[in-house]
Order: sequence, then structure tokens, then C-alpha cells
Amino acid sequence: MSPTAELRWLCRLVDESLRPSTKPQACVSITREKENEILIASSEVVNKIQLRVREFDSVPNKDESCSSEKHCSVHQCLPKIITEMVILLSVKSEFVQHVTVKALVLTSQFVFTTGNNWNEFINFLCCSWEMVLARILSSSAESSDFDFLMQCGLTNCDWSTVTGITQAMRVICKHLKEDYDDEVVKVFYDSVDSCLLKMPWDLLDEYWSCDIGSMERSSSMNQLNLKDVSGMEPRIKFLGTLLQLLCSLVDRDDFVETGCDSADEHPLFITIMNLIPRLVKWSLSKQEDGAETCIIHYLKHKSLILMIRLGSISCVNCLVHLSWFELLHNYFQELLGEPLTQYQSDQGDVLEGSPFLLSLSNGQACGMHFSHLQRQAIFLLLACSFSLISQRGLNADNCNRSTMCSRFTTSPDSELDDFCRKKGLLELYKWIQGHLPTEISIQHGKYMEICMNFMSSFLQLFLREDDLLFEVLLELISISSCLQQETERKDAAHLDVKKDFSFDLSDIFNPVRLFHLFLSEIHYDHQVLLDYLISKDIGICCAKYLLRCMNLICNSWKLFVEFPFSEEFLYQSSCKRRKVPGDGQQFLADGMPSSVDKNESIILHMKNSTEEGEYGFKHYDIKPFNKASECLLSLNNSIVNLHQKNLFPYNPEALLKRLRRFQEFCCQEKGFHGQKTE
Repeated sequence: MSPTAELRWLCRLVDESLRPSTKPQACVSITREKENEILIASSEVVNKIQLRVREFDSVPNKDESCSSEKHCSVHQCLPKIITEMVILLSVKSEFVQHVTVKALVLTSQFVFTTGNNWNEFINFLCCSWEMVLARILSSSAESSDFDFLMQCGLTNCDWSTVTGITQAMRVICKHLKEDYDDEVVKVFYDSVDSCLLKMPWDLLDEYWSCDIGSMERSSSMNQLNLKDVSGMEPRIKFLGTLLQLLCSLVDRDDFVETGCDSADEHPLFITIMNLIPRLVKWSLSKQEDGAETCIIHYLKHKSLILMIRLGSISCVNCLVHLSWFELLHNYFQELLGEPLTQYQSDQGDVLEGSPFLLSLSNGQACGMHFSHLQRQAIFLLLACSFSLISQRGLNADNCNRSTMCSRFTTSPDSELDDFCRKKGLLELYKWIQGHLPTEISIQHGKYMEICMNFMSSFLQLFLREDDLLFEVLLELISISSCLQQETERKDAAHLDVKKDFSFDLSDIFNPVRLFHLFLSEIHYDHQVLLDYLISKDIGICCAKYLLRCMNLICNSWKLFVEFPFSEEFLYQSSCKRRKVPGDGQQFLADGMPSSVDKNESIILHMKNSTEEGEYGFKHYDIKPFNKASECLLSLNNSIVNLHQKNLFPYNPEALLKRLRRFQEFCCQEKGFHGQKTE
């Protein structure tokens, strides 16, 4: 069957199945019987579209195209199909809305698969999205817009409609990234960008500035539905779905480290950056209707995710990060200021899936929410600080050729560079100062122990969320490297800020000491590191971190060997503990080996504990260097074994090369009793 015939088939299916449900009266509250009737009809449409997509080009189909006398012409088919589905989104039933969103997503797939004009489909869907929102917010739409809405039958649409369209676009976006080429994705991005630029943001600002009581009394807002079928205020539900869509558009997995050229190909990112202050303000402004705390936490979460993902684009100008600092202080300061160990919990309390699971009691849920959001806010602060500290030359070297940067900066200015670096350093110093004892100074007898206590608490916070753990560790290595360069060239901005603080960032963010602390937090269990490395989600990020650490360690060998452990650290426990069953020639629960295993992997000869039932660090006559070395050398053996069997998920040769170099240093170290078996 030809593409034209396929489109006419879909048009007739939708017209015959859904038209009775898309009359104006269908948009009001409906009875249970009517709801079931609509659900049956819309589910039938969904099933038939799914079947048609699977059968297309594989099974000959009889031409069932409709005649032009009875049904619309081809160029009217897409608007008619989309309009009837969009109208159905206004039915006051979450189930009907869910099925209708699925129908819109499948229609997108159907139009693309059958070779019809998918560009026209997505453009019309975006146009409907824009016009419906404008109609909701304004009682006196422009005449051309009103004529368009009248023609399409969209005058009675409400917040459920615009929220449903937003949900459909988000799902379409996810499917496009998984199954379609870059050109199709670009068409989608351009259409959404054009739509967002035309959105009535000023009207939305006015809407968000009104409380519910005043809107109920306002004649200009008399068409707004202030109650949603789900019990949630419509504007909150729409904002949540909008943030979900924007986060999907700025998918970090697709665009991290793409640089200015790729950002220039997606001007949508610029549009979203311009929207962030508005979105954060709307998300976190006082909710007069007493919106549930969990919803506010979720909006905070999505706002932070959006900024973190956009911040990963390498050509983001310093002025953007300066504006984000303002947002952090205005709306997320309580997250940045709370103690890092405020909501520590056991591993059994870690949530599966969403961090906003509501099956916990209110107190537990609040703690989980807070800890999760605290990690995100701190990560964003670190990322913004580092971007500003390393800002030198960005304006002059990169941004003059990028649309992304040209919208955020003026001419290259060394004074602006100096101001940005100073601001980044100042934000970093002030945040850390808030978490250190007031009496700290470099001359303090326990200065280094205080620094390590801070970093230990920092690690314990992030160890509970693997997705951010290695990203923040890599960020800290970058900050440390940049600080070292600033110190070596005696940068004026660095020295000017440093003189006002009684501690040194390079002592706190020393990557070699931080790596030692990281290994101690996972109990020197090489299997935990191996699990990280082979993880589908964080494996590559973990490998990058280990590669950089191995290089730093070999270049700072004395510091690695002489790393001290205070008594306080000997009793600390961490959530990252791999419990290994068995006896004899096995690793104990804290990762300490009792003897050589059957594969003759490298081990250390250690003095075992004389106290039964305890395996604290204090029971082993061994330095942190030996424990760390044993862990890394055991990791090397495990990777080699898996790689030889073609079981490692990617090529680990670069990491193995660094580990072999590390092993050579270990073998030369006096007092190290490991044995080489390879």
C-alpha cells in the first residue's frame, strides 16, 4: 500500500473510532460508562496502529483508502488526525489521557515508518502545543490564532490538553534518539525550538505571580481550570512535564563533551538556557495551594538536572554560570548549607528506582529527597566554580564562532576573565568554609586531619549515588589541577581570594589523598571497583577516574606511599561494602584477604586480628599504602582474567597499562611484600 493510502487508512480509523468522543461535551467531566467507552475506542486505535506498523512493508495489504467524497483529502489528513487526538486529551480521565498520549506517539512512528511527511506531523503538533497554551493563558487571543483554534476545534482545550501534548513530545523525543538518525532528531529540535521561542512566556510569568484565590476571582482568568483530575494543581503538573521534556532534550549521554560546534547545531539549548531562571522561579516559588512537599522536591530535582546537563556543554559562557550561582543561593541555599552527613542512612534504606518513591514514611522520604538534592546542588556548585576558575581565554578562543556563546557574551575581556575566576574561587572557598570548624588554620595542629574529615564526609555523601560519584570525583581532579596551575603562575585572582581564608583548597582537594580516602570508604575491596568498571551506566566514567588517578599516583609516589591514617578513620564504616560468602581462601566482608587464592593473585602477608568477630583497620599491622596497593593489584588481576576470556565489556588496555606501571612502582618499594605472579 502506498504512503498516501496508509495515511488515509489512519485518518479513517481515527475519524470513525474517535470522532464521537471528540465533541465539545466530551471535554467536561464524564461518567464511568462514557469513560469505558472512550477507553475501548482509543485502545482499539492504539492496537491497530501498532499492528499496522509491524506489518508495513512485510505483508501485502489491500488498498483500503477512503474516497475523497466521504473523507478528507491527503493534505488534510495529518491535521485532522492530530486534532482529534489532541481534543481527546481534554477528557477528564487520567486513563484516557494516558492512552491518547500513547496514540500520538504511535502516530509519529506510523507517519515516519510509512514514508509520509513526518516533518509536517511534528510541526503541526508543536503548533497545536503553542496555540493551546496561548489560548489557556489569554482570554483574548489574537484573531489569527483564534481562527486557527476554531478551525481545528481546539477552543475548549485546557491544561490537561497542553500537559498531554508535552508528555507525548517527551516520549517521541526519547524514541527518536534511540531509533532514528541525527537529521530526524535535528528536525524535531528545530521545531521545538521554534515553538518555545513563540510561547507566551510573559503571560506565564503573570500567571505564576497570581495566587489561586485571585485567579478564581479574576474575570481575565475565568477559563482556567484550577482543579485537575489527578488532584494536582494544573500549572504544577504542566511545569513538571515541561521540565521532563527539556531534560530529555538535553540528554547528557548524547551531548556531553560535544563542544561549541555541536551546540551550534542545536540552538534549542540556547533557548532552554534563557528559560532556566523562569523555570526555577516557577518551580520553587511559594505554592499557595499547599502543594505536596514531594512535588516541590521533584521540581527541584528536575531543575538541577537540567542545569547540570546544560553545564556539561564545554562552550557555556561564564555569564551563564554566574546567573546559576544566583539561582543556587536564592533557591537551593538550604541544600548547600546543611551538614554533609545530615541524612546519612544504612545501605538497606537506599531507594530502588526513583529517589522520590512515596512508599516511605514522610520523615524517611524527606531525608532521602534532601540527601539526593543536596548531592545535585553541590555538584552543580562545583561544576560552575571549576568552569569559572578555568575560564581563561574561552571568550577569545572559542566563543566568537559559536551561536551558543554569542548570545551570552560581549567582546573578549581579560577583566571579565579575572572576575569570573575570582568569583569561582570565592564561591568554592565560602562553601567549604561553611563546613569546616571556625578555628581551622594551616597552623592548626590537626589541620590535615580536619581537611581529610571534610573530604571523607563528602565522599560518604556521594557514595550513595553512583551516577554522580565518579563525575564529582573527576570534577575534583580537574579543580585540583587548575588550582595547581594557578598557584604555579601566582595568578592574581587566586592569591587575592586565598589571602582572606585560613585554609588552602589544594590541601582539601588533593587528588592522591582523596583517592586513598575513596579506597578506604569502599573497604579496599577490589570487587567493588570491578563492579563499577563493568557497569553499563558508570563504567567508562569510573575508568576515566582510575586512569587519571594512576597517572597522578605514579607522578606523586611519595605522597601516595606516606599517606597517614588518623585513629578516627580506623573506626569509620561506609555504605559500600561487598559481602562475600564463604570461608578459608576468601576475602572478608571488609575486603581484607586472608591468604593467597588458587589463581596465585598478588597478596600481602598481614598480621591477622586476634579478636574474633571484628575486622576493623586497627587490627592489621599494615599501612594504608599496602592496603591500597593490594586492592589495585587485585583489580589488575581480575581485569586481566576477564579480558583474556573476552568478558570485559570494553577494551581495558589503557587502564591495564597504567596498572602495570603502578605495579612496577610497588615492586620497587621497600617493605612491600607483594609477589608478582604474571
